[in-house]
Amino acid sequence: MTECMSCALLGKRDAGEAPPWDSIYRSSYWDVAHAYNTSVLGWLVLVVRRHIQAVDELKPAEAADLGALLREASLALKRQIGCQKTYVMQFAESADHPHVHFHIVPRMPDQAPGDIAYRVMRRLGVPLADRCHEADMNALALAIRAELESMR
Repeated sequence: MTECMSCALLGKRDAGEAPPWDSIYRSSYWDVAHAYNTSVLGWLVLVVRRHIQAVDELKPAEAADLGALLREASLALKRQIGCQKTYVMQFAESADHPHVHFHIVPRMPDQAPGDIAYRVMRRLGVPLADRCHEADMNALALAIRAELESMR
């Protein structure tokens, strides 16, 4: 197996080497970050802070915190970018990311029909030229961090 990129990113966060978009919020069990390879501003990921590959491996406290963070991150997105709801997905199937992480994707009121429901996945893994700008991700990350800190 290749090195788990999720674990490598966790290590950068632990060392204080992550930009704001990659270290939005850290609980005892989960990290909240912005997806790095998307064209959707606000596409967040919740990454469990220990390496597991399946949801059934979560400890009860991790699962409880996950539920709260899913709600809180969705609420923060709604407040900051005006999405009408969020999509939540978990696969952990990528060779680079065989690590439990949840995608929280904003569903905007004016979302293109080609990006509704599962079709939004085409907006992940996009070429560098199509990705969100780092400055935009950082600005949103700081606003979401403030929202999450006020809720916890």
